[in-house]
Amino acid sequence: MENKVENLLIVYAADGGLLKILLQKNDGEPYKGYWMIPGEELDSKTTQEDSAINLFKDITSVTVNGFMQGGVFSDLDRKPESRTIAIISVIVTDKEIVEMKMRDDVCFFDVNELPKIAYDHGEIIEKVTKEVKDKIIGNYSNILLKFFPSDFTLPEFQKFYENVLGKSIDRRNFRKKIMTQNLVIDTGEKTSNGTGRPGTLYRFDISNMKGKKL
Repeated sequence: MENKVENLLIVYAADGGLLKILLQKNDGEPYKGYWMIPGEELDSKTTQEDSAINLFKDITSVTVNGFMQGGVFSDLDRKPESRTIAIISVIVTDKEIVEMKMRDDVCFFDVNELPKIAYDHGEIIEKVTKEVKDKIIGNYSNILLKFFPSDFTLPEFQKFYENVLGKSIDRRNFRKKIMTQNLVIDTGEKTSNGTGRPGTLYRFDISNMKGKKL
């Protein structure tokens, strides 16, 4: 029996202090009504990179450059219909994508509160999410800049970081560490939405981010 190869696209974003993942609702059998990682079967003329970029554009109408490798999953019985090897592409985007109108069959979910997942996609999500969390904690390849390419408040970023770590952090120590390492720049702007006290908006200082861990 001929092996099939599918490219599964995992899209992550930081939204509301949460690490979120994009999933697609399955409308066919088996696992009808469950959710899964968006993907497509690769043919002999399509590269993994082209597939990832095209999938992302089809879902969001936004063009991106590049992706991260998320590994290979090749269990013999991972799909009952056929022998299928999955290669994983990972794209990190910002919260603006989460707020956009996209296809009706896709939705972002908190990685800690996932719906019913089809096939072995739950295992794939668990493994890849752990790797992405490790990269966030270590700021591998400046991944934080991909999650927060534009302005944010320190409480917003701290909530996200705490969710990734799985534990709370002292607010004053967290702020001191960021400021001491010169990781952020005060934009001079304040938040304008909400009824509470306006928060100061920061952005990451690209020149000081390289190789620094929080």
